[in-house]
Amino acid sequence: MQITVYGATGTFGRRLVTHLRQRGHSVIAAHRGIGVDTYAGEGVTEAAVGSDVLVDCVNHMTNNRHKALDFFSRSSRSIALAAAENPGAAMACLSIAFRPEVAESRLLGYYQGKDLQERVYRRLVPADQLLMFRSTQWFELVESMTFTAGPVAFVPRMRVQALAADEAARMMAEAVDAGERGTVEVAGPEISDFPTIAGRIAAATVNADSAVSAGARVSRVPTIVPIPLPGPVSANGLIPDAPRRSTVTVDDWLRRR
Repeated sequence: MQITVYGATGTFGRRLVTHLRQRGHSVIAAHRGIGVDTYAGEGVTEAAVGSDVLVDCVNHMTNNRHKALDFFSRSSRSIALAAAENPGAAMACLSIAFRPEVAESRLLGYYQGKDLQERVYRRLVPADQLLMFRSTQWFELVESMTFTAGPVAFVPRMRVQALAADEAARMMAEAVDAGERGTVEVAGPEISDFPTIAGRIAAATVNADSAVSAGARVSRVPTIVPIPLPGPVSANGLIPDAPRRSTVTVDDWLRRR
């Protein structure tokens, strides 16, 4: 198959492109660097020409409700319209596993944006052509949301069933390859939280530094300070009911890096 992946240079998109190509598919890696801007609607239709599947991996990290709603509504609409120009082409969207109460919280603008993104696709793309692929949070996200100040690391207290981004990409490539439709949710092997995962990452980093330090002074594992978050993300709002599970734990992921 020929597959167009929008957002092909992001954390997830570049991994998905690799897995799809390993499966023998011809992949058009669409991104702003080659003139494809899904928010502005530039180059989107052209990148879809001749493709059997269009995949939306475009992301914009913001918790500002207005910005999130504006970005995901415009970006998803431009891709959905490109799909309409390719009769018979399937559409796959990378989304997030979350429960309705998360999107209903006005404090979580990013999730409201993702909820709107899903609704745009369900409205504009026929159900028999649409795959909604909902992943839980990635281990990589924990790293990016950990803020270190000297011997202390501040981490949001979010309850998650996280997995490696590469595992999520592998599982999405499998679903696209199999021609699946409907909603697929994927998650890691265990329920934990951001502070616990951040502690494991910090300890592994210090241990790795110790192994190559050759007697030099090695930094200590920082003290992890959880930052309380209001609402459902600190409870079970981000835990899917019956996901497909990766077997790769955070410790496995750390050893493979």
